[in-house]
Amino acid sequence: MNKQSSVDTLKKYIQNSWNWAGKISFFILSGPKDIWKSQYAQDIAKETLWDYFQNDFLYIKDLSVELGKDHNIKVAQKDDETYKTLYKDHNYQDIWTREINRRLQQSPSGKQKILLIENIERMTIAAINAFLKTCEEPLPNRIIIATTANKSQIIDTVLSRSILIPFYKDNFISKYDFKEDLQSISQVLATTWNIHKKHSLLLDINKKWLIQPFLDELIAYYVSVDDMSNSKKRLKIKKMSLTNVNMDNLLFYWLLD
Repeated sequence: MNKQSSVDTLKKYIQNSWNWAGKISFFILSGPKDIWKSQYAQDIAKETLWDYFQNDFLYIKDLSVELGKDHNIKVAQKDDETYKTLYKDHNYQDIWTREINRRLQQSPSGKQKILLIENIERMTIAAINAFLKTCEEPLPNRIIIATTANKSQIIDTVLSRSILIPFYKDNFISKYDFKEDLQSISQVLATTWNIHKKHSLLLDINKKWLIQPFLDELIAYYVSVDDMSNSKKRLKIKKMSLTNVNMDNLLFYWLLD
């Protein structure tokens, strides 16, 4: 998936999230540093929110490196209260998870609100735990977007509540190109083939440790063809796959669902 198709996928998700009443509204943009993930998210938010962007877009910027700290996430915002001055024209104030949740719960000036958290893997475990319910049960017409340069550092309970959208430094970098085979695989799963043959196909993908990226790509594919029913079913499977369930049984349940 190249950067442009990643951007288009995020746009499609956001467009459809309003219609899904917040059922799928937490997205993580995963990719190397310095490829403008946060900028792409801001641009999409501007397109979505229009005149209400200033009030309804919340940007939690990661300034832990500038502050010489390991985990703290700051928000760029001028304020008359206590702050740390990093640059001549910008003051930065600490924003805690409780405050983030409070601002997200406030009614939007327009119809929607979008929250962007930069480098979510750098949040403390305590902050993440306080934020989990917001991710799992977002208010209607709220979208949460996070970025990460190291998805392996994100705890499973966060990943299970999100849709992962990969951003690559080059136009295409991947150990396995699901894009090429995705349509044919999804068609096989939709045929009247023997259910055990379909099960074997999914088990083979799982044995290669590729079931999670495959699920992400499959959900994105169903969204791209406006198949909302199947996209929501696969999201359910993705969430269940990160719990203590037998994967063989879960993949069989997938075919029966």
